[in-house]
Amino acid sequence: MKAFSILIALVLSSLVSDAQVPDLMNWKLDSLPVGERFYTANHSADNWLFKLTGGKWKVVQNKDGQQKGDSIPPGLITSDVKRKVGLERGQSFVKRVSDGFLVGKDGGEFGGGLFFIGLDGGLLVVRDRINVRSIIEYNGKLLAIEGLAHLGSYSGQILEIFKEGDRWSCRLLTTLVDAPILIERFGDELLIVTSQHLLKLGRGFKTTEVLKSPIYWGSLYPTSMLIDRTDLYLAMRQGVLKIKDFESQPVYAWYVL
Repeated sequence: MKAFSILIALVLSSLVSDAQVPDLMNWKLDSLPVGERFYTANHSADNWLFKLTGGKWKVVQNKDGQQKGDSIPPGLITSDVKRKVGLERGQSFVKRVSDGFLVGKDGGEFGGGLFFIGLDGGLLVVRDRINVRSIIEYNGKLLAIEGLAHLGSYSGQILEIFKEGDRWSCRLLTTLVDAPILIERFGDELLIVTSQHLLKLGRGFKTTEVLKSPIYWGSLYPTSMLIDRTDLYLAMRQGVLKIKDFESQPVYAWYVL
Protein backbone atom coordinates (compact mmCIF):
# COMPACT_ATOMS: atom_id res chain seq x y z
CA MET A 1 0.00 0.00 0.00
CA LYS A 2 2.84 2.36 0.88
CA ALA A 3 4.62 1.59 -2.42
CA PHE A 4 1.40 2.32 -4.33
CA SER A 5 1.03 5.68 -2.55
CA ILE A 6 4.60 6.60 -3.44
CA LEU A 7 3.96 5.68 -7.08
CA ILE A 8 0.85 7.88 -7.21
CA ALA A 9 2.78 10.78 -5.66
CA LEU A 10 5.55 10.43 -8.24
CA VAL A 11 3.05 10.40 -11.12
CA LEU A 12 1.29 13.51 -9.80
CA SER A 13 4.62 15.23 -9.30
CA SER A 14 5.61 14.43 -12.89
CA LEU A 15 2.33 15.83 -14.21
CA VAL A 16 2.79 19.05 -12.25
CA SER A 17 6.40 19.48 -13.39
CA ASP A 18 5.44 18.88 -17.04
CA ALA A 19 2.63 21.46 -16.92
CA GLN A 20 3.50 24.56 -18.91
CA VAL A 21 1.88 27.18 -16.69
CA PRO A 22 3.51 30.61 -16.38
CA ASP A 23 3.91 32.20 -12.95
CA LEU A 24 1.28 34.97 -12.95
CA MET A 25 1.07 35.34 -9.16
CA ASN A 26 1.86 39.08 -9.16
CA TRP A 27 -0.09 39.86 -12.32
CA LYS A 28 -3.59 41.27 -12.43
CA LEU A 29 -6.50 40.27 -14.62
CA ASP A 30 -7.66 43.02 -16.98
CA SER A 31 -10.16 43.28 -19.83
CA LEU A 32 -8.94 42.60 -23.36
CA PRO A 33 -7.16 45.58 -24.96
CA VAL A 34 -9.64 46.84 -27.54
CA GLY A 35 -10.30 50.26 -29.06
CA GLU A 36 -7.97 52.97 -27.77
CA ARG A 37 -6.54 50.56 -25.21
CA PHE A 38 -5.23 48.38 -28.04
CA TYR A 39 -3.26 51.38 -29.34
CA THR A 40 -1.78 51.79 -25.84
CA ALA A 41 -0.87 48.08 -25.70
CA ASN A 42 0.76 48.27 -29.13
CA HIS A 43 2.99 51.14 -27.95
CA SER A 44 3.86 49.59 -24.58
CA ALA A 45 7.53 49.39 -23.60
CA ASP A 46 6.93 45.95 -22.07
CA ASN A 47 7.69 43.02 -24.36
CA TRP A 48 7.16 39.79 -22.43
CA LEU A 49 8.70 36.34 -22.88
CA PHE A 50 8.25 32.96 -21.16
CA LYS A 51 11.52 31.62 -19.73
CA LEU A 52 12.08 28.40 -17.77
CA THR A 53 13.97 29.31 -14.59
CA GLY A 54 14.47 27.02 -11.60
CA GLY A 55 11.81 24.61 -12.83
CA LYS A 56 9.19 27.36 -13.22
CA TRP A 57 8.02 29.29 -16.24
CA LYS A 58 8.70 32.94 -15.51
CA VAL A 59 7.47 35.92 -17.50
CA VAL A 60 10.46 38.14 -18.26
CA GLN A 61 11.28 41.10 -20.47
CA ASN A 62 12.36 40.06 -23.95
CA LYS A 63 15.64 41.96 -24.04
CA ASP A 64 17.87 39.64 -26.06
CA GLY A 65 15.48 37.66 -28.24
CA GLN A 66 17.12 38.35 -31.60
CA GLN A 67 18.46 34.81 -32.14
CA LYS A 68 16.51 31.64 -31.30
CA GLY A 69 17.19 27.95 -31.63
CA ASP A 70 20.70 26.48 -31.65
CA SER A 71 23.94 28.40 -31.29
CA ILE A 72 26.57 28.91 -33.95
CA PRO A 73 30.06 28.33 -32.44
CA PRO A 74 31.99 31.55 -31.86
CA GLY A 75 34.56 32.20 -34.55
CA LEU A 76 32.98 29.87 -37.14
CA ILE A 77 31.74 32.63 -39.42
CA THR A 78 33.33 35.84 -40.59
CA SER A 79 31.92 39.32 -40.15
CA ASP A 80 31.16 39.32 -43.89
CA VAL A 81 28.94 36.22 -43.53
CA LYS A 82 27.22 37.79 -40.51
CA ARG A 83 26.52 40.88 -42.57
CA LYS A 84 25.17 38.95 -45.56
CA VAL A 85 22.84 36.86 -43.37
CA GLY A 86 21.94 39.85 -41.20
CA LEU A 87 22.64 38.11 -37.89
CA GLU A 88 23.30 41.40 -36.11
CA ARG A 89 19.89 42.92 -36.87
CA GLY A 90 16.31 41.71 -36.86
CA GLN A 91 15.34 38.18 -35.79
CA SER A 92 16.88 34.87 -36.78
CA PHE A 93 16.35 31.18 -36.03
CA VAL A 94 19.21 28.66 -36.12
CA LYS A 95 18.75 24.90 -36.64
CA ARG A 96 21.74 22.56 -36.29
CA VAL A 97 21.93 19.89 -39.00
CA SER A 98 24.51 17.18 -39.65
CA ASP A 99 26.69 19.24 -41.98
CA GLY A 100 26.22 22.71 -40.53
CA PHE A 101 23.51 25.21 -39.62
CA LEU A 102 20.28 26.29 -41.28
CA VAL A 103 19.50 29.94 -40.52
CA GLY A 104 16.07 31.46 -41.04
CA LYS A 105 16.07 35.23 -41.15
CA ASP A 106 13.10 37.54 -40.53
CA GLY A 107 13.89 41.10 -41.44
CA GLY A 108 10.29 42.29 -41.59
CA GLU A 109 9.50 44.59 -44.51
CA PHE A 110 13.25 44.75 -45.24
CA GLY A 111 13.25 41.07 -46.21
CA GLY A 112 15.00 38.01 -44.88
CA GLY A 113 15.98 34.62 -46.20
CA LEU A 114 16.88 30.99 -45.60
CA PHE A 115 20.61 30.29 -45.43
CA PHE A 116 22.97 27.37 -44.85
CA ILE A 117 26.27 27.81 -43.06
CA GLY A 118 28.66 24.86 -43.39
CA LEU A 119 31.01 23.55 -40.73
CA ASP A 120 33.78 25.35 -42.58
CA GLY A 121 31.93 28.67 -42.24
CA GLY A 122 30.91 28.76 -45.91
CA LEU A 123 27.58 30.38 -46.82
CA LEU A 124 24.82 29.17 -49.16
CA VAL A 125 21.70 31.22 -49.87
CA VAL A 126 18.90 28.62 -49.95
CA ARG A 127 16.21 31.20 -50.73
CA ASP A 128 16.35 34.97 -50.61
CA ARG A 129 13.66 37.56 -49.72
CA ILE A 130 11.49 35.43 -47.44
CA ASN A 131 10.74 35.95 -43.76
CA VAL A 132 11.45 32.76 -41.80
CA ARG A 133 10.09 32.79 -38.25
CA SER A 134 11.02 29.29 -37.07
CA ILE A 135 12.39 25.90 -38.18
CA ILE A 136 11.09 22.64 -36.69
CA GLU A 137 11.34 18.89 -37.34
CA TYR A 138 7.96 17.17 -37.74
CA ASN A 139 6.80 13.84 -39.12
CA GLY A 140 10.12 13.10 -40.78
CA LYS A 141 10.40 16.50 -42.43
CA LEU A 142 12.23 19.73 -41.68
CA LEU A 143 9.74 22.61 -41.82
CA ALA A 144 10.03 26.39 -41.82
CA ILE A 145 7.16 28.81 -41.17
CA GLU A 146 7.43 31.89 -43.34
CA GLY A 147 5.41 35.01 -43.92
CA LEU A 148 4.92 38.72 -43.35
CA ALA A 149 2.04 40.88 -42.19
CA HIS A 150 2.76 44.39 -43.46
CA LEU A 151 0.73 47.16 -45.08
CA GLY A 152 -2.30 45.02 -45.84
CA SER A 153 -0.32 41.95 -46.96
CA TYR A 154 -0.90 38.87 -44.79
CA SER A 155 0.79 36.05 -46.67
CA GLY A 156 2.00 32.95 -44.89
CA GLN A 157 3.28 29.51 -45.82
CA ILE A 158 5.03 26.40 -44.57
CA LEU A 159 8.15 25.32 -46.45
CA GLU A 160 9.80 21.93 -46.48
CA ILE A 161 13.60 22.13 -46.24
CA PHE A 162 15.45 19.23 -47.81
CA LYS A 163 18.79 18.24 -49.24
CA GLU A 164 19.37 17.32 -52.88
CA GLY A 165 22.78 15.73 -53.20
CA ASP A 166 25.07 18.05 -51.29
CA ARG A 167 22.90 21.16 -51.63
CA TRP A 168 20.10 22.39 -49.35
CA SER A 169 16.84 23.55 -50.92
CA CYS A 170 13.20 24.24 -49.99
CA ARG A 171 9.73 23.98 -51.51
CA LEU A 172 6.20 25.01 -50.66
CA LEU A 173 4.34 22.51 -48.48
CA THR A 174 1.15 24.45 -47.72
CA THR A 175 -0.16 28.01 -47.51
CA LEU A 176 -1.55 29.68 -44.37
CA VAL A 177 -4.48 32.02 -43.83
CA ASP A 178 -2.12 34.78 -42.67
CA ALA A 179 1.45 35.36 -41.49
CA PRO A 180 2.82 32.81 -38.97
CA ILE A 181 4.47 33.92 -35.75
CA LEU A 182 4.99 30.90 -33.45
CA ILE A 183 4.91 27.11 -33.80
CA GLU A 184 4.93 24.44 -31.07
CA ARG A 185 4.32 20.71 -30.75
CA PHE A 186 0.95 19.61 -29.39
CA GLY A 187 0.72 15.85 -29.09
CA ASP A 188 0.97 14.41 -32.62
CA GLU A 189 0.22 17.80 -34.18
CA LEU A 190 1.69 21.29 -34.40
CA LEU A 191 0.03 24.48 -33.18
CA ILE A 192 0.72 27.58 -35.25
CA VAL A 193 0.01 31.11 -34.04
CA THR A 194 -0.53 33.48 -36.95
CA SER A 195 -1.34 37.19 -37.01
CA GLN A 196 -4.91 36.56 -35.84
CA HIS A 197 -5.50 32.81 -35.89
CA LEU A 198 -4.54 29.64 -34.08
CA LEU A 199 -4.06 26.74 -36.51
CA LYS A 200 -3.32 23.03 -36.26
CA LEU A 201 -1.05 21.13 -38.61
CA GLY A 202 -1.62 17.36 -38.67
CA ARG A 203 0.42 14.44 -39.96
CA GLY A 204 -1.12 14.83 -43.41
CA PHE A 205 0.35 18.35 -43.47
CA LYS A 206 -3.11 19.89 -43.72
CA THR A 207 -3.98 22.92 -41.60
CA THR A 208 -7.25 23.45 -39.74
CA GLU A 209 -8.42 26.59 -37.97
CA VAL A 210 -8.75 26.24 -34.19
CA LEU A 211 -9.86 29.82 -33.53
CA LYS A 212 -9.74 33.42 -34.67
CA SER A 213 -8.60 35.88 -32.04
CA PRO A 214 -10.97 38.68 -30.93
CA ILE A 215 -7.99 41.05 -31.14
CA TYR A 216 -5.33 41.38 -33.82
CA TRP A 217 -2.58 39.98 -31.61
CA GLY A 218 -0.06 40.15 -34.46
CA SER A 219 0.33 43.84 -33.62
CA LEU A 220 1.30 42.87 -30.06
CA TYR A 221 4.16 40.69 -31.32
CA PRO A 222 3.76 37.32 -29.47
CA THR A 223 7.16 35.96 -28.46
CA SER A 224 6.39 32.58 -26.91
CA MET A 225 3.62 30.06 -26.28
CA LEU A 226 2.90 27.62 -23.45
CA ILE A 227 0.33 24.82 -23.61
CA ASP A 228 -1.19 23.36 -20.44
CA ARG A 229 -3.53 20.57 -21.56
CA THR A 230 -6.66 22.49 -22.64
CA ASP A 231 -5.29 25.97 -21.92
CA LEU A 232 -2.88 28.08 -23.94
CA TYR A 233 -0.77 31.09 -22.90
CA LEU A 234 0.82 33.71 -25.15
CA ALA A 235 3.46 36.20 -23.98
CA MET A 236 3.40 39.41 -25.98
CA ARG A 237 3.67 43.17 -25.79
CA GLN A 238 2.14 44.66 -22.60
CA GLY A 239 0.71 41.39 -21.23
CA VAL A 240 0.00 37.68 -21.24
CA LEU A 241 -3.06 36.24 -22.96
CA LYS A 242 -4.59 33.06 -21.52
CA ILE A 243 -7.03 31.08 -23.68
CA LYS A 244 -8.96 28.56 -21.59
CA ASP A 245 -10.35 25.54 -23.45
CA PHE A 246 -8.79 26.83 -26.66
CA GLU A 247 -9.88 23.81 -28.73
CA SER A 248 -13.55 23.77 -27.74
CA GLN A 249 -15.04 26.88 -26.11
CA PRO A 250 -12.25 29.46 -25.85
CA VAL A 251 -12.41 31.96 -23.02
CA TYR A 252 -9.88 34.81 -23.09
CA ALA A 253 -8.14 36.37 -20.07
CA TRP A 254 -5.66 39.27 -20.31
CA TYR A 255 -3.01 39.63 -17.59
CA VAL A 256 -0.89 42.74 -17.07
CA LEU A 257 1.74 43.64 -14.50
